[in-house]
Amino acid sequence: MDLPRLRLIRRGAVMSQEELAQRSGVARDTISKLETGRRGAYPSTIRKLAAGLQVQPQMLTGGVEYLDEGPADQRPPTDREEKVRDRPERDRRIGF
Repeated sequence: MDLPRLRLIRRGAVMSQEELAQRSGVARDTISKLETGRRGAYPSTIRKLAAGLQVQPQMLTGGVEYLDEGPADQRPPTDREEKVRDRPERDRRIGF
């Protein structure tokens, strides 16, 4: 798996590759290869790097952007969520 944001996030954390290696348990050489695209990452490696950087793993893979809202059940529902919740199950349609 490609880690397009690893270098950007690591530098934003003002951390060297060596420091990230110590914090995450991932070899510095591996971090270097991941940042330059010469190697793909296993999910376990992504989790270790994310823990070392104190971010969610999805932030490294360029997946979902995060807002600091917390879990859906601990924040007020959006208007759309409220409308879906109020409709009976039989009225919900999937697809077109």
